[in-house]
Amino acid sequence: MRYSSFTAVSGRKLLSVILILLILPYGISSCTGLLRRKTQKVAEGVVLGDVPLGGLTAAESRVVIEQLARIRNVPPVDACLDETTGGVIPALCGLEIDVDATLERVLAAGRGEMVVPHVRSVPPAVTLADFKQYPVYRGNPAKKQVAFLINVAWGNEFLPEMLEVLREAGAQATFFLVGRWVENNRQEAEMLAASGFEIASHGYSDAISLGEAPLSVVEEDLRRAGEIITAVCGKRPQYFSPHKGELSPSVLAAAAAQNYRVIMWTLDTVDWKLPGVDAMYEKIIQGAEGGSMILMHPTEQTAAFLRRIIPALREKGLEPKTVGQLLSPDWGPGE
Repeated sequence: MRYSSFTAVSGRKLLSVILILLILPYGISSCTGLLRRKTQKVAEGVVLGDVPLGGLTAAESRVVIEQLARIRNVPPVDACLDETTGGVIPALCGLEIDVDATLERVLAAGRGEMVVPHVRSVPPAVTLADFKQYPVYRGNPAKKQVAFLINVAWGNEFLPEMLEVLREAGAQATFFLVGRWVENNRQEAEMLAASGFEIASHGYSDAISLGEAPLSVVEEDLRRAGEIITAVCGKRPQYFSPHKGELSPSVLAAAAAQNYRVIMWTLDTVDWKLPGVDAMYEKIIQGAEGGSMILMHPTEQTAAFLRRIIPALREKGLEPKTVGQLLSPDWGPGE
C-alpha cells in the first residue's frame, strides 16, 4: 500500500519535472527575446513622421511614441444638431496612434527610413443614424471636402460636357434624379449610373409641392422614384433631396420610413437663372469651406463653372466628393 502511494506521488513529480524540462527552453527563449527587444536599438537615421528616433532603444522609442500619441490623437466628434439650420451635422471618427504597432514599424525600419505611425479609427458614440428624421445641410466642417449636388430634371444636352469636366478633373459628384425624368430618359440615366458617380433621388415628380402634400402623397412620390431609379440605374439611392428644398414633417417622416437621408444644401449656384460663370464662381469660392454642399443643375453655364471652381476649391484645400463620402464619419485620404 505504501509502495503504491509512493510510486503514484513519484509519478506525478516525474511528470512535473518532464513538463518543466520541456517548457524551460521556451521560457528562457522568451525571456531572452524580451530582453533583446528592450535593448534593441532603432536603426540610424530612422524618422517617425518628423520625429528622429535613430539610435534609441525600444523602451526609449516607446516613450517618444506615447508622447506623440498624446499630442496628435484626435478624439471622435459626435453628430449634433445645428441650431442655425435645424439640420444635423455628421459625426467624425477619432484618430489614435497605435503605440505597439507603431513601435513594431520603427524597430523594423531600415537605416534612414521614414516611418508613418500606425493610426486606428475610433468610432463616435452618436452618429447620423441617431437623427433619422433630420435633414443635412452640410458635412462636418473639420473635413476638407465639399460635395457637388446636381439636380437633374432637364438639361440633357448639357450632361455629357459636365461629366467630361468632372472625369478630367478627377472630381466626384452626386446626381439627384427626378423619377419621371429617369422614365423618359433611360439612356441618359444609365449613362450617369455607368459613369461611376453617386446617384440619389429628387423625388418622382417635380410638379408636386411635397412641402404641402399629405404624408400618403409624399410616400408614394418617394416610392415611385426609388423604384424607377433602382430599375434603371441598378442601385437604390440612399439620399433624397426635395424639389425646391420644400421640407415638412411629412417629407421628413416619409423619407425616414423609406430609409432615405434628406439632403439640403449649403451653397446654391442658382445656375438655372443663368447668372453667368463669373457670378457663380465668386459666390461659391467666397462661401465654400469644409463640409459645404454645393447645389447646381445641368445648364449651358455649369460645365464652364465646374472647370473654374474645381481647381479653385483645391487651392483652398477642399476636395469635391460625393454626398456619401462627405457624410461618412471616416476621414478622407491625406486629412
